[in-house]
Amino acid sequence: MQLVEIYVNDQEVAGEYIAQAFFEWNGQEWEMTVKGASKDEAESTAKAQAEAYLQAWTADKNAANDKYSVYPF
Repeated sequence: MQLVEIYVNDQEVAGEYIAQAFFEWNGQEWEMTVKGASKDEAESTAKAQAEAYLQAWTADKNAANDKYSVYPF
């Protein structure tokens, strides 16, 4: 599993910014969504969660996917 991209929406949605982290593994794209009060907060949260997810993923793929809500895109 590798992190491919982090994308943050330019516009607020219901008072929050949405950031998506995209991962790739064996040709399949996976996605995690996080929210923040600002674009910077959403981006930094996505980066931190993506890093924690990748560490957890090496130990137990299914548990990491469930804990960090990572799904096939």
